Amino acid sequence: MRKRCSKYSLIFVVIIIVVAVTANNTYADSVLSQGNEDIPSNWAKAEIDKAKETNLLPEEIQGEYRSNITREEFSEVAVSLYEALSGKESIMQGENPFTDTQNTKVRIANNLGIANGIGDGKFAPDDPVTRQEISVMLYRTLQAAKPGYDYPDIRGCIFADCDMISSWALEAVCYLYGIGVTNGVGDNLFIPKGNTTREEAIVLAKRMYDKVLASNNNLIVSRGGTSRQENVTKLKLEKLIAEEMGKPYQWGGTGPDSYDCSGLVYSIYGKLGISLPRTASSQAQVGIYVSKEDLTYGDLVFFARDGKNINHVGIYAVNGEFVHSPETGDVVKKTTLMSGYYKESYYTARRVIK
Repeated sequence: MRKRCSKYSLIFVVIIIVVAVTANNTYADSVLSQGNEDIPSNWAKAEIDKAKETNLLPEEIQGEYRSNITREEFSEVAVSLYEALSGKESIMQGENPFTDTQNTKVRIANNLGIANGIGDGKFAPDDPVTRQEISVMLYRTLQAAKPGYDYPDIRGCIFADCDMISSWALEAVCYLYGIGVTNGVGDNLFIPKGNTTREEAIVLAKRMYDKVLASNNNLIVSRGGTSRQENVTKLKLEKLIAEEMGKPYQWGGTGPDSYDCSGLVYSIYGKLGISLPRTASSQAQVGIYVSKEDLTYGDLVFFARDGKNINHVGIYAVNGEFVHSPETGDVVKKTTLMSGYYKESYYTARRVIK
């Protein structure tokens, strides 16, 4: 009996040792495996490992990955990202403008124009970084590291809570979304004033690094495999369309106060730098053909009352709707393609945004 107990005790000890060794090597550095927060979420592990390999992850924030990152901590990440993107070593200059922090990286980030104070000589180093603040700091980091890149002023926001994004952050949020660095949080929301965890901040910095590394002296690749310029154009188109909604129909009108159908298309695309003919039938001859099933935002949709002669044009939006200036007594608005007159008279579509 005693031998049997000794045998079981030995097996138990071996199991404990195996479990301990396995747990100690579950993630990257065993020194980090002290608690759940010290181990990144599954979706972030690989990116955090790579961030460490490329010197994007300061030692001070290696751990507690699921806790909110502070303004001081992300300043350190931003400076590391700047050095990686620019190939330059950052240097602290001038007197410390802040009374509530002596952090060298905060001062460097301030020198580079990446991080600003909150007023009265304060930086608020321990305050959490919101999603809109981190977007601005990432955007400024890119601008500081790559001043020769093209930075169009994009403010055509696609999120349902765009009105919650501060005016000083809108350009950064839209730009980073356009190049595929930032995303929403679900339900087409951005939650601009929500906090950012350490792991989220690190992944964003790594994503920015990867985008620049894959670029050819400019950020030309965006989400969905489309060109960055195409994405920028569509964002501008959304803004231009919003400005024309509700304006009255007028035969022969090309704006700015009223439009006919082709006049609306002619005017809006002209502002995008896309030269189109004036009439709907002529506009149907430019660009490339696209099937109704493959319509994307900005495609031109054409209608023929008699089934063969084009007499109307609009701009495809989303969810089966298009924007157009219909007829006398009506205004620029959205209408569905999925039912009624416009379903029956739909004729063809052309893609003019490249």
